[in-house]
Amino acid sequence: MITQKRTFLYQPEPLYTVITWAWTFALLFIGIIFWLEVTVIQWITIFFFLVFFLFAIFQIIFRRITIEDDKITVSKLMNPKWLEANISDIDNVRFTKHTADIEVSKKHYKLLLPVNSIIELSNLLKK
Repeated sequence: MITQKRTFLYQPEPLYTVITWAWTFALLFIGIIFWLEVTVIQWITIFFFLVFFLFAIFQIIFRRITIEDDKITVSKLMNPKWLEANISDIDNVRFTKHTADIEVSKKHYKLLLPVNSIIELSNLLKK
């Protein structure tokens, strides 16, 4: 039984990550284009920079995996309880250097994580 609450930050599967971060950086580039066209920072430039920073922070902070009391919860940006399952309900788990492939109720989830999170998560899920 896992008694301590553990939280890991993740990114979704690689293709979806590239698409969402491309849209996020497009906001930054629009702000830079406005700034260079006008040569003076105006309110619209500041607006695009703020929207970029908010989106970037939200994409990093709100995507997390929480393991507590033998339950795993995967949160998405707009859905804080996207996946909730008991650790015993996980059918198949496979880890590579940067990815975790989790299968719950015949649904496949692929998550990108840092190497140290992969090591700790694999130790928690394989017990």
